Amino acid sequence: MTSDKEFRLSDYDETIRLVLDSGGEFRLYPKGTSMLPLIVQGRDSVSLVKSDSYKPGDIAFYLRSDGHYVLHRIIRADNGYYTMCGDNQLVLEEGIAFSQMIGKVKYVHRKDKKIAENDFLYGVYKTLWRSFFIRRVYFFLRRLKNGR
Repeated sequence: MTSDKEFRLSDYDETIRLVLDSGGEFRLYPKGTSMLPLIVQGRDSVSLVKSDSYKPGDIAFYLRSDGHYVLHRIIRADNGYYTMCGDNQLVLEEGIAFSQMIGKVKYVHRKDKKIAENDFLYGVYKTLWRSFFIRRVYFFLRRLKNGR
């Protein structure tokens, strides 16, 4: 059961797709921790746009075959299928088809800053974060900081 302030994305699927199909942007306020450290629930949001192509490094909004909506980064693209992973995760999700893609992130609205997908520093972050070695180092240092 959802509270008065929560809603199910499935209730808005048609609206999201209509906005994106008409060339508009849809502002989404992600829930969860899978895209940390970049996107923080309750603080940050993203602007989605429709895309005819997706490439490694893009953050895509897609619908899993089990009906869950997900916002994760593309790690690899092979023959129309994508391997996805949240920035705060190490487990890859393979076999996401182009047909499951709803849109991609054009802007990350982080605190009071609008970060474009072609921003230089964000490009450095995307490149580094696709390296699972960097992720493991980050997770290790985070555990040390938190005393675990």
